[in-house]
Amino acid sequence: MTKLTLSRRGFLQTAAAGTAVTTFNIRRAGAQSPSEINMIGWNSPVLRDLFARAESEIGVRINYDVLPAKWDDVMQKITLWGQTGYEGIDVLFADDLLGGLWGMNGWAEDLSDTEAWTAHSSDVVENIHTLNEAVGGVYRIFFTMGLEPFFYNKSLVPNAPTTWDEMVTMAKASTDQANGVWGWRPLGGEGHAFNTVLLMLNQAGADLSTLEGPETLQALQHMYDWVHTHGITPPSTVSEDNAAVEALAAAGKAGMWWTYEGGLRNILDVEGSTVTLDNLGVARWPAGPAGDTGLVHGWGVMMSKFSQKKDAAREVINWISRPEIVREICVAQRVAPPYRSLFTDPEIVAGVPALTAGPGWEALIAGAKFREPIVSSPQVTQLWNMFDSLGGYVLSGERTPEDAQRWAMDEYQLIKLS
Repeated sequence: MTKLTLSRRGFLQTAAAGTAVTTFNIRRAGAQSPSEINMIGWNSPVLRDLFARAESEIGVRINYDVLPAKWDDVMQKITLWGQTGYEGIDVLFADDLLGGLWGMNGWAEDLSDTEAWTAHSSDVVENIHTLNEAVGGVYRIFFTMGLEPFFYNKSLVPNAPTTWDEMVTMAKASTDQANGVWGWRPLGGEGHAFNTVLLMLNQAGADLSTLEGPETLQALQHMYDWVHTHGITPPSTVSEDNAAVEALAAAGKAGMWWTYEGGLRNILDVEGSTVTLDNLGVARWPAGPAGDTGLVHGWGVMMSKFSQKKDAAREVINWISRPEIVREICVAQRVAPPYRSLFTDPEIVAGVPALTAGPGWEALIAGAKFREPIVSSPQVTQLWNMFDSLGGYVLSGERTPEDAQRWAMDEYQLIKLS
């Protein structure tokens, strides 16, 4: 299976010429039958094998190719396809950023009238209903849904903190800088800091439509103080991604941290990990002034508005939404499902320990939001970069919280005018 290799210039040339040539290892689009579609998604042999069954099970052949390895390349190509009305893709696997980008720019079909939605909407978690209200449509049919949980090492922090202040106090008590142990390790690395920013803004009750007001400053000050006042978070946090934090947590170098729900499994799987199911704590977030709002995220399928194979694409999306197919995907990828009825499925629970950790999955995700306003705005990429830079400025100390807020407010207005 070939990977996408078409350059920006080459793509524009082919789009301008009105051709239907793609970089997929398939026949020319013009030679396809009505029951044959093009899909792009994860580079996963398991998923390719699964989708190869579509032809025998629903009579639609799926020509499946994979997203580029670099996320910047993914965003560039997917954006270009939307801007040019590219017809060579029928169904996309979409995360939050791609979902927001295509949904809010009018490049994806609203799937609210599909069987994939009408047959399962009552089983879908409330977080997804809230997202659909925010974006004004059903642009993704989810097959996974994850969370950014709050983790703690019970050997260092016996009980989960319930407030910001408690977290700081417990983090100070568990920090041993001389031995590389830090009480609080958030994901501050590039590409992850925007999550931390959104979590703190939500918990402070900030106005996410403007970033004005004392609540935003309180959230940014709280983050700044972790590193530069309280000494509970290392300066290296600005370069620590989820893999780094998970490895450090497994080595007993973190009292508390956040990572994605799959990080629970990753930490337990590290050879020689000092963290086990017995001493790994999972909890709702410590509450800020406005509450303990968490963040959820997910992957799903979207239908391109430019597809010339919409009937076949709809059949594929309906098929993927079936609980038995969702179960296969979740088991293969070891990720949580979007259907409440599958939270206790033995096969999924066996591979996704986050479902039964702490207070349980439903309690952990209750009230958690998707990454608004990033995913509910047409300027998805610009907002993603802005919020991520904001987190980097504050955690690194490159800007004071006051300067960072002023910068973000100005940047936000420029993005809205673009």
